[in-house]
Amino acid sequence: MMISGNFKPILVLYLIVVFLPMLAFTQKIIPMYDPMPIPPSNKNMLFYLQRTMDKNTVIYEVNYDENGKINIKDPIKIYWIDYEEGGKISQLTNVQRKFAYGIKSKLVDKRRGIFKIIIVSYKNLDLYLMPGEDNRYIIRTKINGQESVLKNILVYITGGTYLKPDVKYVEITGNEISDKKLIKERFQP
Repeated sequence: MMISGNFKPILVLYLIVVFLPMLAFTQKIIPMYDPMPIPPSNKNMLFYLQRTMDKNTVIYEVNYDENGKINIKDPIKIYWIDYEEGGKISQLTNVQRKFAYGIKSKLVDKRRGIFKIIIVSYKNLDLYLMPGEDNRYIIRTKINGQESVLKNILVYITGGTYLKPDVKYVEITGNEISDKKLIKERFQP
């Protein structure tokens, strides 16, 4: 079968759009062990997630509607701080949202405004979005068996590829509810 001259540019464009991103995901990961940046805090930030494959950071914030109330259908806004590109803010791709860093939420107590939150890539971490002491939203979870406010998640990657990274452990950090003491826990996913 012969491809006509008019379809060759379309075929080339198709190959570039479909196959080049796939090749990027099969690239080997060279982990970084430098200190990770601490993103600037803001009043809506719930927690952040980092991986040792680069310094880019995923930010999870409360998503308010135009009336200043929490968005019931989409209570958490998620975006990147691309430190590798000078701190540029960018959105997650659909693949990242569906398979890696996105969340699923379910309103479990409408009167008190409490949501069950699941990170799509790790469903075993019980997270609850709820108003804290000052009525600002927090993510509450257990860290080392203690009720805590989640601050950050670090995924410690030792190699592999973007499609199949070698994760040595995940570390979650937060503050205990009772005495605000910083607490950490490491586990293997």
